[in-house]
Amino acid sequence: MDLGAGDGRFVLAHAAAHPERLVVGIDAHAAALAGAARRAVAPHSHRGLPNALFVVSAVEALPEPLADLADLVTVHFPWGSLRDAITGGSGPGAARMAALVRPGGRLEVLVANAPRDGTAVLDPEAVAAAWEARGFRLAELRPAGLADAVAAHSSWGKRLLRNPAPGRLAWRLELEHPPTPSRGAD
Repeated sequence: MDLGAGDGRFVLAHAAAHPERLVVGIDAHAAALAGAARRAVAPHSHRGLPNALFVVSAVEALPEPLADLADLVTVHFPWGSLRDAITGGSGPGAARMAALVRPGGRLEVLVANAPRDGTAVLDPEAVAAAWEARGFRLAELRPAGLADAVAAHSSWGKRLLRNPAPGRLAWRLELEHPPTPSRGAD
C-alpha cells in the first residue's frame, strides 16, 4: 500500500501507474480530494481507478488501522501541521506520520523552505536527524528541482521551482524505515 498527502493528482497518477497497489490519498480538507475521488470511483471504462482510496484526516488524527501498512508514504510541499510533522517535530503528527511507514518502507518528502510565508527556515539536516531519532535512515537529501515537482504532479511545486523567490528553497528527502531484524531459532 502507498500513501500520499495532497490534492489527489499524484495519487491518481500513482494508482494508474501501479494498478497492483492500493494507493491511499490523505488530506485534512475534503474539498482538496473531491475531484480525485470522483475520478477514482468512475467506471473503469471511464478511466476510474478502483485501487485509489481517499481519507479525510489531519495528520495528528490519522486512523490507527493505517499504522505499519505503507510501503511508501509521499508528502509534497506540506504546510501547517503536516509541515510541522514532516520536519520531525515532537508533536503527535510526527509520531503518526512515522507510524504509517512499515518496516522496510520509505518516506519521500518534497518540502519548501519558505521564510516569507511565516514558517521557520528549514534546516534539512536537522529534519533528517529528527527522523533518524525516530528510527529512520536518510537515503537522500538534496535540493529539489522542477523535475521533482513535475513528477509529484504538484502545480504549487512547479510554480515554486520554475521561478524561485530569493531565500525560497525546496528539498527532497527520502527516508527509509529499516526492516525489523528477523529472529533466528533459539
